[in-house]
Amino acid sequence: MAKIVFVDKDDNPIGAGTRKEASEKGLIARVARIFVFNSKGQLLLQKRAPHMSFPNTWDDSVAGHVDEGEDYLQAALREAVEEMGIQGVQLTKVAHYYTERFDPTDSRVVGRRFTMLFKTIYDGEITPDNKEVADAKWIELPELEKWMAEKPSDLTPGFVDAYKQFKVHV
Repeated sequence: MAKIVFVDKDDNPIGAGTRKEASEKGLIARVARIFVFNSKGQLLLQKRAPHMSFPNTWDDSVAGHVDEGEDYLQAALREAVEEMGIQGVQLTKVAHYYTERFDPTDSRVVGRRFTMLFKTIYDGEITPDNKEVADAKWIELPELEKWMAEKPSDLTPGFVDAYKQFKVHV
């Protein structure tokens, strides 16, 4: 398994290691996310596989940690191919932001990350990797916003954060 990039508070690389190491040591990792839209303006969502973190919840079109030796763009393009079979897209940067996740039982920080959110338009074939993705669907933004308001637990916290950034920056 590839090592992920660790960064300092200014998002400068300082090393690499495992996700577990980042969580246990309170290190900051990098994540790349893509919102894939089709030409009708619908957003592609993926449902996370049952064995993944946040199992069976809906998430970004594409997302993943930045591996050692990669930048955000390279990681996003790699993840697009790995998760959804999407190749040859041009990505546009939407936002770069920092988040922290806390353990709800003891308020301990369990995840620190810088995220780069990209967007693209894609009308080609989607071939989800069934090892990571349980399902995929296109959704209209008003329908998504209604769903988020009524049943936010259906969606990953990372996606909710990314969508808020998207609304602010687009």
